[in-house]
Amino acid sequence: MSSKRKFSVVEDSESCADNDSIDIFNSDNDSNSDILFPVRKCSKQLVIENDIDEERINHQLSEQWIWKEENNKPKIWNYTETPGIKVATLCQLGRNKRELDVFNIIFDNAFWENIVTETNRYAEQIINNKNKRRKIDDTWFPVDRDEIKVYFSLCIIIAQVKKPTVQMNWSRRAVVETPIFRKTMPLKRFLQITRCLHFANNDTSDNTDKLRTMKPVTNFFNQKFKEVYTMEEGIAIDESLMKFKGHMSKQFNPSKSRLGVKFCKLCESESGYCYDFKIYTGSDQINLNDSASQSVMELLQPVLHRGHTLYLGDWYSSPELFATLVNSETNAVGTVRSDRGSMPRDFVKAKLKKGECRMRSCNGILALKWKDKRDVHIISTKHETAEMTEQNKSQFNHTCKPKCVIDYNKGMIGIERQDRMLACFPVMRKYTKGHRKVFFYVFDMALFNSYILFKKINAGKKQSYAEYRIEIAESLLKNVPLPEYKGRGRLSNGDLPLRLHAQHWGHFPKHIGPTPSKQKPSRACKVCTKHKKRSETTWECKKCQVALHVPECFERYHTIEDY
Repeated sequence: MSSKRKFSVVEDSESCADNDSIDIFNSDNDSNSDILFPVRKCSKQLVIENDIDEERINHQLSEQWIWKEENNKPKIWNYTETPGIKVATLCQLGRNKRELDVFNIIFDNAFWENIVTETNRYAEQIINNKNKRRKIDDTWFPVDRDEIKVYFSLCIIIAQVKKPTVQMNWSRRAVVETPIFRKTMPLKRFLQITRCLHFANNDTSDNTDKLRTMKPVTNFFNQKFKEVYTMEEGIAIDESLMKFKGHMSKQFNPSKSRLGVKFCKLCESESGYCYDFKIYTGSDQINLNDSASQSVMELLQPVLHRGHTLYLGDWYSSPELFATLVNSETNAVGTVRSDRGSMPRDFVKAKLKKGECRMRSCNGILALKWKDKRDVHIISTKHETAEMTEQNKSQFNHTCKPKCVIDYNKGMIGIERQDRMLACFPVMRKYTKGHRKVFFYVFDMALFNSYILFKKINAGKKQSYAEYRIEIAESLLKNVPLPEYKGRGRLSNGDLPLRLHAQHWGHFPKHIGPTPSKQKPSRACKVCTKHKKRSETTWECKKCQVALHVPECFERYHTIEDY
């Protein structure tokens, strides 16, 4: 039988969709980087589907799998780990469990130092390269860790206060003004940092690695996610597409109607905490099923033999993979494509009415076909029968579904929730290009992980993800000193001399006024009381009406958030 190759053209229906706004961050990509090179044009992709002796391969697989119409006899593994935040992480936090403290667990000093080092190195390379140098680079000066933190806090705010262009955040027009941007950092400096933002040393990177510009970041977060948290029993693996239309290893997903960079994620089923991830870089393998199974096993390597229950999307699931997982002491439930060679042919081709269900079993694996709006194929190593369970969607809407379908839907909730959150707050991804776009997606994942940790530590506190992000940005700005930028703009108080600028907003000490019983009364100092030290003073802040010692406690109260 001769080999066949199928060719089809898929048109990118959105390749011109989001290019209306001017991109001010279209900086020169690394001369030796071919991972990402953005374009602005509608394109068509040639999709090549390898189909080598498909009928012969399917025939061989069907002989290895003899499916029977009888109840399954699964070998169910018990979960053996203690889930939750690791003891070392809790000890590191101590009593400090505020948003910024948890944020710093994921984004530690090593993360910031790497960005500072590589950004300054890349900026120097740009300045010394006549072909890349621009006028904006003439006033460049090296960034430090504090300034980088402030830069990222502004990036978070940009995602919260959405405007058509980045420049509009620095606008003075009253109808669109957001004063925090101009007060914090000049627009020109923000653009400089964005242009030079870098994460790897170009001189020592492996030129054959398509992810070389992102390798330090992906390695850092994949290690950090595992260090601080142990997942619960239910885990899920599925693909997520980061919207992207540049030249790199990307995939077309018809069900999602867009092109993008594919992330393969291992997440906790309930919360959506991302434990590990891989970025698709292309595949030269003929058998795509082997490639999918290999990705799953690589992601699962640290958590095998622990009794986890894994939920999988149909691109990854196959009876062969599930048999391997059972041998690795891992339970599995997942939707599966009907054209998998090892699936029972008569079972797949059966015509069912809505609500009907068929099942087969083989080697401890249950295969189920259920008709809803369309055919649903599921395989499981944890279920015995096609048991139907009533599900009440509303008072007047009662449906019966197979229990394995209900369990699968619950198992995939977390990863779907994470995708929704990342889509709602795309930090800077709309305004950047090249490897920086991928970086900000990974940054978003890490930020969402820190939110999940915060919620688990502060279980009784109700706080949305949007509120958490705002608190992080605000805390970073309050706790980080900034350099003195030249030319911040016009003085807000017109032509008043500098000594008079505080007349409307300044805080000044004054003596506590007399009372009927005391001519010179005193009260407990606010700062000393917080430190469990009883000490009275005759001074108070005129504006705050708070008793404070002058000058030490007065200065501390007005300059330090956690005084």
